[in-house]
Amino acid sequence: MHPFEHAISVPDEDLELELFGHPWLSWAEFLLNPRRLRGSDFLMRWSQGAWSEERVIQAINETGQYLAIPYGPSGVAPDDDPRKFELYFERLEKAGLGGLKRPDLLVFAQQHHNQAEAIVKRHGGPEELPFIPEENLRDLLALTLLAIECENSL
Repeated sequence: MHPFEHAISVPDEDLELELFGHPWLSWAEFLLNPRRLRGSDFLMRWSQGAWSEERVIQAINETGQYLAIPYGPSGVAPDDDPRKFELYFERLEKAGLGGLKRPDLLVFAQQHHNQAEAIVKRHGGPEELPFIPEENLRDLLALTLLAIECENSL
């Protein structure tokens, strides 16, 4: 399934639930758009994940011995424009991330700091790395000391 289709997919099941023994609630008839269900729950987890990534980057970079940069697609797809939303997933798929999970961060030894930053800058900055196919990032990956996947538990 195309990543865009997966992101906006509607479940096969259409469940109806009725609770008995409770007074009528005005909002009980409210219908949710399944395409928007990711909203608050997803954004809360994403915010916590982004926070943990920032803390790890900060801690690593403050050592003066290492450089950490974001590598995987940690951003949220644009939700204000359907075409931008679709293009976001098309760009990820074109870069090979349709079925590939990249680590959140790459860590480099201080001796490779300038070289790594120059490669990242040449590719448009850290925010563009998720959209660059890995075969085009071999020079960057060759310098990598460690890859980190950040998780944050609720």
